[in-house]
Amino acid sequence: MSRRWLCAPAIALFLLAIPLRGASQQDYITEDEFDLVRDAQEIELRVPVYLRLAEKRLVVLGLMDKSKKDMEREQKEIAEWEKEKKDAAKAKRTPPKEPVTEFAYLEEFTRPELLRGYIQAIDEVMSNLDDAYSRKLDVRGPLEKLEKFAGETRPMVEKFQPSNQAERAAAEDAVEKATEALNGAREALDIVPKTERKTEQK
Repeated sequence: MSRRWLCAPAIALFLLAIPLRGASQQDYITEDEFDLVRDAQEIELRVPVYLRLAEKRLVVLGLMDKSKKDMEREQKEIAEWEKEKKDAAKAKRTPPKEPVTEFAYLEEFTRPELLRGYIQAIDEVMSNLDDAYSRKLDVRGPLEKLEKFAGETRPMVEKFQPSNQAERAAAEDAVEKATEALNGAREALDIVPKTERKTEQK
């Protein structure tokens, strides 16, 4: 059974699916990442956080390029570090440590674990949308973000080249999850009314 969308406003958008083949209850999202999620209380803030976690895993897997914003931030940090290192050398102080990118901690994960983290992040988005919709909150914007993200990243995951059975199973599950999220989001957007935007009075 797969997830499907329901029309009744009192019922969640997603129904829980049978766990994907090979998936386990293990967390592939770190405690520090969950802290970021907990800080984002509202659904409009929480969904982008989860999608960012999924995106970072695709970057580390080499399936997605770093954003312009990420590259500019890293270049700025390196430039500041090089300046501080020169200043420390002149003053004969201990040089500062080389900056670590925000993706570095994910390099400790295996490739299947990164793919499962991508799956878990999308699952968390779907679960949070369920909860928000059941509480009659506005989920139109977050749904649009999920649809866009799943549509853009599914082709990337499809290009993953597995080197063993564990990687193959994780990749297949990731493609299945992206497809499930994409199709579900599209169906849900036909149900969830568009958010009315208040016009500014002149």
